Amino acid sequence: MASISTDHDFLDDALKNKTILPSWRSIFARLISPNTPSATAVSRITSFLSSESSIRTLQDCHNPFPPPSEATKQEFEKRTAPINFTAADQPGGDGQGVIPGSLPTIAELKTAALDLSKALNIDEVSALRIVVLEYQSRPAKELLIAEAGATGDADLGASGLGKSFLASVLRPKQEDDQQQKDDKVFFDRVEVYMRERRYVVKVTAALLRATLCNPDSKTNIWSDLGHQFVAELISKGWTDFAINLVDGIRSRWYEAGINEEGLPGWVKKIMEDPAVRDQLGYAWEKQTFLEIVHLQQLLFLLLYKPAEHVNAALIIKWFGLMNEAKFFDRQGRLTVLFPDSFEIKSFYIYAAGLASIVSLAIIQIPTVLTILNEEFSKLLSPESSATPPANGPASPPSPASTLSERSFYIKDSKAIVAITNCIQEKAGYLPSSSLAVAGWVLLLQHIQHLVKEHTHWDDGEGVVVRGSMIVEFYNNLLPELFPTTVDVGLKHLLLRSSAQIHQLVIEVLGPSDSTSGTLFSLRGEEDGLRMKNVIADLIRRTQKYFEFTEPLINATFLAHDVEYRDITHFNKFLEQEREVGTEDSWIGNPVEKFLLDDGTTKLLARAKNRFPYEPLPFLRLIKGIATQNAAVTQYLASLDTYTHLLPHGFKEYDDCGPEESGNIMLASNLVLLPPRESGMFENDPPAGTFYSLGGIVIPRGTEGVQISSGGTRQVVAWKYRYNALAMFGRILECAVTSQTFSPELVNITVVTEIMSLLTVLVASSEESVAALAREPGHYEVPQVLGEVSDMMGRNRDVISIAFDLLDTALNHHTVEEPFFVVGLEFVNSLVHVAPRRVWPYLARSVLLERHGRGGAFAGYLCAVEVTQGSYDFTLTCLTLFESLVEEAIRSSAVYKGQSKALVVSSKVAPQGLGGMGVSDIVQRDILLGFARVAVDIFESYRGFKYSKNIAQKLQIGTKLAKIFTTILYYAYGVDEFSDAENKITSVLIPSAEYLVSVFLSAGASDLPIEPILGAIADGVQTPESSLYLQTLELWVDQVIQMVKFADVLVRIRLYLGHPPSHLEKRLYAASASMAKLYAADEKYKGQVLELLESLVKSSGSFSEEPPSLLGHLGSDCANHFVTLLSSLDRPYQDERIETRTWNFISAVVSNKQQGMSILLLRGEALRQGNSAGKTQAAKNKSTLSICFDALEDIDHLPVEKTLAMLEMISTALNFWTLAMDDLAKHPKILPGLMKHVENYTIEFLPADSKELITEKACKIAVAANIARILAIYIHSRKPSDKDEVFFKQLLPKLGFYFEKAVKINGYRSSLHVLLQKNFEEKWSGVKLVQLKKTRLRRTIYGPDAVYDMVLGDKVLGFDPGWAGRPDGYRCEVEQANLNLSLVQTQVDLLSSWELLAVQLCDFVKNSNNLTESLIKVVDTCLQENIETGLPVPIFAQILSRRAEFAFVVVRKLHQALPDSNLFNKVFTTALKAIHSGSAEFRHALTTAGMDYYRSLLRIIYITLIAAAKQEKHTLEFGLLVIDLLDLVVAKGFKDLVQAAHQHPDTANPQDIALVTGILQATLRLKGINEIHTGLANHLHENQTIRAATTLFSWAEQLAGPDGSDPVYGELSVLFLLELSSVPIIAEQLALENILERLMSTTLASRIIAEGVTPLSNPRLHAIWSRGLLPLALNLLANIGTRYGREIITFIKFFEPQIQTALEGWRKPTVVVLPAINEAIGVGMILAIVQRMGGKQELAASVNIDISVAAQGVDYLLDHRNYLKSLVAATSLEEEEMMRGGSEEEGGW
Repeated sequence: MASISTDHDFLDDALKNKTILPSWRSIFARLISPNTPSATAVSRITSFLSSESSIRTLQDCHNPFPPPSEATKQEFEKRTAPINFTAADQPGGDGQGVIPGSLPTIAELKTAALDLSKALNIDEVSALRIVVLEYQSRPAKELLIAEAGATGDADLGASGLGKSFLASVLRPKQEDDQQQKDDKVFFDRVEVYMRERRYVVKVTAALLRATLCNPDSKTNIWSDLGHQFVAELISKGWTDFAINLVDGIRSRWYEAGINEEGLPGWVKKIMEDPAVRDQLGYAWEKQTFLEIVHLQQLLFLLLYKPAEHVNAALIIKWFGLMNEAKFFDRQGRLTVLFPDSFEIKSFYIYAAGLASIVSLAIIQIPTVLTILNEEFSKLLSPESSATPPANGPASPPSPASTLSERSFYIKDSKAIVAITNCIQEKAGYLPSSSLAVAGWVLLLQHIQHLVKEHTHWDDGEGVVVRGSMIVEFYNNLLPELFPTTVDVGLKHLLLRSSAQIHQLVIEVLGPSDSTSGTLFSLRGEEDGLRMKNVIADLIRRTQKYFEFTEPLINATFLAHDVEYRDITHFNKFLEQEREVGTEDSWIGNPVEKFLLDDGTTKLLARAKNRFPYEPLPFLRLIKGIATQNAAVTQYLASLDTYTHLLPHGFKEYDDCGPEESGNIMLASNLVLLPPRESGMFENDPPAGTFYSLGGIVIPRGTEGVQISSGGTRQVVAWKYRYNALAMFGRILECAVTSQTFSPELVNITVVTEIMSLLTVLVASSEESVAALAREPGHYEVPQVLGEVSDMMGRNRDVISIAFDLLDTALNHHTVEEPFFVVGLEFVNSLVHVAPRRVWPYLARSVLLERHGRGGAFAGYLCAVEVTQGSYDFTLTCLTLFESLVEEAIRSSAVYKGQSKALVVSSKVAPQGLGGMGVSDIVQRDILLGFARVAVDIFESYRGFKYSKNIAQKLQIGTKLAKIFTTILYYAYGVDEFSDAENKITSVLIPSAEYLVSVFLSAGASDLPIEPILGAIADGVQTPESSLYLQTLELWVDQVIQMVKFADVLVRIRLYLGHPPSHLEKRLYAASASMAKLYAADEKYKGQVLELLESLVKSSGSFSEEPPSLLGHLGSDCANHFVTLLSSLDRPYQDERIETRTWNFISAVVSNKQQGMSILLLRGEALRQGNSAGKTQAAKNKSTLSICFDALEDIDHLPVEKTLAMLEMISTALNFWTLAMDDLAKHPKILPGLMKHVENYTIEFLPADSKELITEKACKIAVAANIARILAIYIHSRKPSDKDEVFFKQLLPKLGFYFEKAVKINGYRSSLHVLLQKNFEEKWSGVKLVQLKKTRLRRTIYGPDAVYDMVLGDKVLGFDPGWAGRPDGYRCEVEQANLNLSLVQTQVDLLSSWELLAVQLCDFVKNSNNLTESLIKVVDTCLQENIETGLPVPIFAQILSRRAEFAFVVVRKLHQALPDSNLFNKVFTTALKAIHSGSAEFRHALTTAGMDYYRSLLRIIYITLIAAAKQEKHTLEFGLLVIDLLDLVVAKGFKDLVQAAHQHPDTANPQDIALVTGILQATLRLKGINEIHTGLANHLHENQTIRAATTLFSWAEQLAGPDGSDPVYGELSVLFLLELSSVPIIAEQLALENILERLMSTTLASRIIAEGVTPLSNPRLHAIWSRGLLPLALNLLANIGTRYGREIITFIKFFEPQIQTALEGWRKPTVVVLPAINEAIGVGMILAIVQRMGGKQELAASVNIDISVAAQGVDYLLDHRNYLKSLVAATSLEEEEMMRGGSEEEGGW
């Protein structure tokens, strides 16, 4: 055997722990997954399957693991040589811990592989692969058997899982624990071995299947890979591959042999133990049958579209096997193992059923007939003489095809004999041979017919046959095939099997009955439709051989019929299949072939000629081909024969031919159904035709043929053309009314067949297909409904008649009736195409209980279905409910937002009650009624009896979960800000609220949520099956839909802010089962992670401590779960799954899950319950380290996965910095991130595609997270550890952030403004914002980011303006989504850059470049706010965030560099930003909307503080300051006063303090005293001083009802205080009588009345000591003696307060700074007054003794320790002063 190539087979990397080795089972799961895999996953799978070793295994799938050989041994030694492995390749070799789930050392693997190779007799490399797979499967198995935590639920059905199937049948060997462990490992590996054997075949079949699908289909992503494999097959020998498959089937069938001598050695050895003999033998027998079945399935696919002609060798092999094995009947087995096992019996049936299909496919009837016809037609061509040459027959012409036709079996006598012998021997004895019998008889008869046509007779004596070689070949061969003549032999063959053929077809095409066991049915086959095509072809070609009987009709019907519920699936199948013609292949629509086939059209004519006398055959045949709507409708509208039983005594006809011919002619009109009486507005009908009044009259002169003349009544077939559809309508009408018609027509069976036919015709009509696909335009009612209604009454049509029939039947819902299901299917077929008829019907129907009547849905379920165990009616009702929900969503905008163009183009304008025939209230009531019944079913369906089809249980659960999810998703997932009545999906709100009340209740009832938990338990127990894949798909789909439903419920609880629900508590309790569900099957991974993520996030919002995920999982389960999580989605690396994994970890570390967070971030395995006393295992590599390792290749990672990983790192750093290792310990992560972002250049170009824009948005988000990580890293390091080396490396790589991070580029303002405007003009009742997603949805970027495109397609798809043209509104909304994605990521980048920039400010003292760069960043922030022109209503948050960013950086820079002169430019830009929107600024001041401008004012304040330290300023700067004082101080203060009065609840007092601070800072500027005059003028013009005094007087009212904190009083007086420091303004204040105004207020009165102190009333004391007292001092100091009298009046007024202040120093109990300042102020003002000459007047006016205070102060100064004990702080600033040991001089 040649050496095996090691290219891309992943084994070498797996041995080095760099990836996980893909199993064939996982490859198969990915190939057939309905989810579109990522580009990376496709690339990895393609790489694996394209490797030479994989292709070789696939080509040898009949024997994928050959015996060992010298070549395989050399290859094994080469792969496992120590030289190929370094220390880092071994577990923990990189020094960062062991990767969870790592393989053992290569030496251990090598030993295990050699042992397994010897035991199983397989090659060493394959054994090594199996050993690796077994090791890699251990974490999942250990998780499945792990114990849940003490706080978790008991095991939800996982006991017994994770145990090898083979090991589970062995007896435990308690006396030898090590032997028991070794046995378990061996059987685990054997189980992997058996599973891989099966799935190699399944993968091969999947690749072949991909070649049969349309390569242009987006869903067929494996087409190229399949064609590559087929090309390899052809190059290596397609026929040889097929023969090998037959040999593989043969070897397995006869493997046991006689006395089991053919069993593998390891099986024989173990079976020597009688205790396990039966169990092991059973397991191996089951494996053998599964492989036989899979090889047959693969062989069928190979034959369905063969790459080469089937040659004789293959035919001889197959039919030799069939002859010996008796078509896999039990009699064909040498040793029948387990003859009494029902499952094994079922496998025999299954294998035999497949054998019948393969035997039919292998004889290639279409191809054989085509080649034979071409071959014989050449004999009569002009190039060929009709007379053979004299020297002998002519040679056959050269073949037309590229392949030699001589290889075709039909030209090989041995092959023909082999087939004939097998057929002759088995015909009539084995039903499974009957299909091959019929097919072979067809071919031989055709050959005989061709031979007869092309045989020439010599003109001489005798009867010598002469002809071509092929004619002579068959002339000589055919007589040898049968002991009698060919005709007799063929007839005898067909006669022997005639009773079995159609019966077999009916059995394999009919519905399967799962309760009766593993029976063969094409409905459960993966390629069932293809197999059905093969059978249908046989039925069409052979029907001429059989009598017109019920089996023939039923077989023909089933071979072409498509049930209503399967129409969509069937249409997808037809679309996916490659178009390759219809004559010489089975591929294509069988119904189209039926209509083109002469034989089947004759069969249909035979049924038509007996209609309506025998209605059922014709109705069933027509229903079987009803999917061809147009052709069938046209056919039925003009039938030319009417057959019926003549009335008693009817003799009004004449003979019109020979008497024996039976031809007659009507002598008078024959009334079959009298017309109705015409109404007032109806015209008389024309005579002799179908009456418009519903009469059916055959006119005089019509010819007919007597079919039956016996008895008193004759059956006559009239040659009369009529509309059968119209007659169907009359039959239905007669069934409703009392009018009589033929009893053979008006009965429940015929009515049911007619309704079923109409349902399929409606569903397959162009109108219904367009409506279902939501194609733009107005959906007309299907034509067939009009045709059927043609003869009905004036006020009736077929829809109303059908509804009446259904309602009448539903009134008797306690009796089983098939019409219920058919009638509801008809209703369902109309939901999307005629919703205005369906909603009113449901409003009055008895189906639902409304207003105390009805309730047939629940009644029939309880009375009939639950007792019988069959739930077709319930499933049909749920399907109707699902359609109604979908239609309710779709129609939510049809009549609200209808475009004018649509109204004009519509033939029938929407009418009445919202266009649905009922009001919105009724629609809601109907949906709510369905929801109530559905919830009742949901709570109970798992306990129902399922006696006919267990799959119905899965279907019910799946449908219910899907419907509930849809309702909740669209009720709460869009339109967050509209109320319930105005939501675009408002019709769903009552149902959604009911679901929330049931499933999110805080009550302790488990009934509503038990199905969810039960589905999770079902998922944990998902069977491993390679056979019943459709049933398995139902199983998996139910689990997935239930998990999705639970996920939506949990997210809605968080979204609505409801208290914690019982559901969440139970889900936490079942968290161990959810972890096991993650391990149970790959298909569950994404959904489980989403549910766990939502659960953790939701519980993180609890006010109390959330449940512990780790506690519920338990240490054992948690360890294994984290091990599995650490493997991510290796080796496929699907971004969707890996992104969900990182998102889940991010949720854990950010939502109070301390234990689980540490387990994930540290990688330290928790102590398990049974691990006491054992050696501590090596530390596992944490998920964080795994993430770091992956990010080393960040430049080549998919951007979505990179983003998720970086989000996890930044979140972990933010919440768990202290628990994490220093990032610097991972030497490549930080340099790698910096290098990645260093060369970022993202430009937004108009020509960018959707994918490119999405990628750019994600890249910006990546840059944001990198900035966040760097910021947190710098912040987390101790101040002494600020790494200058790291900083010097970092700074040059931040160019992207300095240049781009604060800019919001690419916003398309015109797009958004015009889109919203035009959108609402187009659909007047719909707003674009109603399509906006809510917080319920997960954040994504791209064309579906903000506005829900799926919902848009649903609700607006009716209008061509939405998606009917390339530049429609859909395209514009997608562009808006893409644009908003870019904007959102840039906003996130701005926030993250702010964090990083603030941390960089710590380094500015040592870097002038950094300082200048940060100043430039500040300037850019402000300039962007000025210049970009972003609309404030939309981007107010961005403007505020950018301004806040600038302020924070300016403040940090000022703290670090207080003496820098770099702030002047910032001041100019900030003031410019205010001036650029001065009107908006004034508006913001007056309306208390200062979020944006507050940051600008703070920046200005800081820059003025910095400018105050400069000695000189330019004239330009002075002018700017004057403008500032005008706009901000004079006008701004007045506006703030107005805002405080008009908006007291939202006004911020800090804004006034900020304006006062700016005033203070400007007054401290040096060398520009000229600003004082300008300030005085502006104050006078704006009456700012009066505004301040007014605010002071309002202060108590603005302080609230009790007036306890008059903060505005303090702020206003401090503002006046600052003004009073300017002499010219002090004069102005004096003229305003400022002190008199202030003393006249109630605040002043309270001060003197209460005698305030710093402790009794701090605010009033501050107003006095910090405001009024210094204000008086300033006025006195600036005005002088001219103001003395006012000052004395002031002192006299506040004499009580002054006395209180002085008396407080007599014997103080506490000394505080405000009291000291107050004493100083009192002393100063008294001293100044006295020195200015007012001593006598002062003494005469007031009685103030300052000596009391002086003595007290002197005493304290003499006793400093005592003074120190009395000193106390009244503010944080004072505390800092006390800690510093000295007072700090503070400004604003």
